[in-house]
Amino acid sequence: MLLLLHGYSDSSRSFSLLEPYVEAHRLIVPDLPGHGASVAGDGLTVGDFADDIAALLVTLGIDRCLVIGHSMGAMVGMVLAERLPGVVEALVLISATLRPAFPESDPITQAIRQLIDPIDPAAPFFDVWHAGPHPVDRSFLDPLSREAAAIPSRIWKGILAGFSRLDLTEIADRISQPVLCIAGSDDMLFDAAHRVALASVLPDARTVLLKGFGHNPHWEDPSHVAICIGRFFETVGVERRIGSI
Repeated sequence: MLLLLHGYSDSSRSFSLLEPYVEAHRLIVPDLPGHGASVAGDGLTVGDFADDIAALLVTLGIDRCLVIGHSMGAMVGMVLAERLPGVVEALVLISATLRPAFPESDPITQAIRQLIDPIDPAAPFFDVWHAGPHPVDRSFLDPLSREAAAIPSRIWKGILAGFSRLDLTEIADRISQPVLCIAGSDDMLFDAAHRVALASVLPDARTVLLKGFGHNPHWEDPSHVAICIGRFFETVGVERRIGSI
């Protein structure tokens, strides 16, 4: 069973381009609280989201799973792996970081802090927010932007505030499961310094650096990302193949 966890402001739609390559597995692809069709809970931190996903697994009766997390979803995945070592069998981190600092002077940070309801899905902000080195079809990006714009500005800002206090170093240091880290060399959110910090805490993790890719490689080339994931799962004893390898 694959549990797929999306990133900040995204939804389960974030994995729709990857899903055809992993359909041989049972997929659990939730909208995290406050995103997509899920209402926000009492807390908006990565730890709160991990609590909610852990409760979802209990409700569904799932006692074993493989986790694929992107960006904020990768952060949630790390917390789940540390808290539930008997449940999470292996972990794939796409565009991950231990400390998701958004510098105050960064235009992206400033744009998020200036969001006012109702948010316009056609605002230039979303072209920057969803930008990447490789083109992604608008039929995918436009619905994603509409869903992101439907998220109240207080949730955008609340999650951002939680990021400023987050440091997953100690949690990641306690992860014992096999880990694959996939990152784009041109990731504008979490650059090489983030990748180095992650590798220093997860020295046994397998790492794939995709040259010329950005923060969303599973949008830019989902088939290649699926191949990387499939090869990793094969090496850690997952019997079914993912993608065409």
